[in-house]
Amino acid sequence: MEAAAQANAKGLEAFAAGQLEASEQWLRKAYRLWPEERGSLVNLGLALMQQRRVALAERCYRLALLSSDLRVKRSASKNLGFLKLWCGEFEEGWHWHGQRFQGETFLNNQWKGEPLNGRPLVIWNDVGMGDAFQFVRYTLPLVERGERLIFAVDASQIEIFQKHLCWPLEAVIDRRKVDRENGVHIPLMSLIPLLDQDTAWGRRFAKPTWRLAKPAQLATALGLCWASNPTDRSMHCYKSTSPEILLQGMPAIPLISLQSHEEENHKRLGLKAPNMNWVETLQLISGCSRVHSVDTAVAHLAAGAGIPVGLWLGNCQDWRWSKFDGNGAWWYPSLITL
Repeated sequence: MEAAAQANAKGLEAFAAGQLEASEQWLRKAYRLWPEERGSLVNLGLALMQQRRVALAERCYRLALLSSDLRVKRSASKNLGFLKLWCGEFEEGWHWHGQRFQGETFLNNQWKGEPLNGRPLVIWNDVGMGDAFQFVRYTLPLVERGERLIFAVDASQIEIFQKHLCWPLEAVIDRRKVDRENGVHIPLMSLIPLLDQDTAWGRRFAKPTWRLAKPAQLATALGLCWASNPTDRSMHCYKSTSPEILLQGMPAIPLISLQSHEEENHKRLGLKAPNMNWVETLQLISGCSRVHSVDTAVAHLAAGAGIPVGLWLGNCQDWRWSKFDGNGAWWYPSLITL
């Protein structure tokens, strides 16, 4: 068991470093050494998915679903759901993704689309901050039909949703304070299939999401964000690049950093690192004629404000960036890929 745990840890370490073949070898070894511990199969599935080996990744997740460990089953369900969404198999994808909270008692009062009859609906973000910036669009149809919505997000996002969202919500609160055992609620990612199973409406959403502060002068700068959240070791390597990659083919124009952390790169490029405040980030974006960004919250904030965004994607992009219909309706009219 100890040897299997060590092999699993080495596999995760190699995965975080972008060494996919080594990661796969270690994780296969972990499963061989301890086949009853199916958590290593979830990790192996992710390593295979990053290599676009979809059928093998699916097999890993389905084997992991047989685990007696509820945490493993939840993780396998979530990842299998994302894999199916990536393939454009929406009905099955949302089914499995919907099993990510299996066993939780709060599922008893999760909203399933029934009439609210004046009751407030709490929509709480169960994923990253970029997801909240992107998928808040799904609150608009509910607002337009007169529903009372309470949007629960990361504490750092409360102010920007309160002051700069282009449509009103009844309240914006800290997601840590949501009482999911009382009242009617729904996780943000579970709202999407309820309203827009194949995401066709969301992909063609063309209304501005954010009210920009008016720039003091005509915007001329290029905004840059070249790295994703460093605390997410599982995806940081795959979602990040270098500033030079984002600058390829661009003329010499003023640069504005929209990138948190990354002190060495800021120093090397002579750029000022922004404060980690979303309202101030939006103000910086308002001074940009264009933004080049990796797949992170900054890209969603800028594109949702109508700023032209060049999006850099890694070798195996997130499910939302797949071109299911062949013509690539990609969530924002102002967004292109680099």
